[in-house]
Amino acid sequence: MATSLAYLASVQKMLTRYGMSTYVAFGNIGNLLAIAVFIQPEQRRNACSLYLLTMTVFNICCLNVGIIPIIYTLDYYDITTATLLGCQML
Repeated sequence: MATSLAYLASVQKMLTRYGMSTYVAFGNIGNLLAIAVFIQPEQRRNACSLYLLTMTVFNICCLNVGIIPIIYTLDYYDITTATLLGCQML
């Protein structure tokens, strides 16, 4: 029973490390391509394109602020559990 739980914990850690890293990489690439499309002069005339551009910028921020700390805490010090300020920041 303990070995299966340890195995599941290691599988979860590997899926988090490699799956979320892939998700962040492809997400950032896709968002940067969307920004490249929406800053074109013919796209900037459309109000919907401006909303989508804003959404893309905030998506990059949320993606990086939300997932990169999770990946970082797999191997390094977790600031959110160590200090009250770190807990309040995230």
